[in-house]
Amino acid sequence: MKYNKMHKLTLQIPNKHMENIYKMMSVMKITGVIFCLVLFLPYIITVFGRGVEEAEKLPLLTGPEITILTEKGTQSIPTDEYLCGILAQYFDKGYTREELKAISIILRSNFLYNLNIGKSFYDIWSYQDRRELWGQNFLNYEKEVRNIISETAGKILLKNGKIEEITICDLLHDGQSYETILQNNYADYAIYQYF
Repeated sequence: MKYNKMHKLTLQIPNKHMENIYKMMSVMKITGVIFCLVLFLPYIITVFGRGVEEAEKLPLLTGPEITILTEKGTQSIPTDEYLCGILAQYFDKGYTREELKAISIILRSNFLYNLNIGKSFYDIWSYQDRRELWGQNFLNYEKEVRNIISETAGKILLKNGKIEEITICDLLHDGQSYETILQNNYADYAIYQYF
């Protein structure tokens, strides 16, 4: 070791030892990366795993499978999963929970009617559309829409034993159940358990 005029310590390392120093530095970098991963892995899993966690909290929807065309090709989904994307459009329009249940039955009836006559399907809000449109309220709204559909699962309206297209009218009620709302507003129809 030598001291230069400014009194700084200068190290002179022979070239043959430089290879060992570079190897040690590589090992130290890898060790640092592993340490950071171990330290931040729980945070990374929490942040990037939220979509999986959210999906696990949502009720599963059932019904006969339908095949739909998506950007990724064809996909089979339960009828009520598809209905979720239709009912979501009514969610923030001031309807009560019981009115939304009545609407879900009407929408399911119309969906099955249109399916039977070969008419094209409704415009729906996809899962991703709902995430974007509802923002911070997504998880709460999505749960509520799914719960409403689950609570009316398989129910449709029939007129004289036949399925028909039904217009959604102003649903008049005074804190009544969805069954009473449907009876008062659609007296010619009967609620039928389809599946």
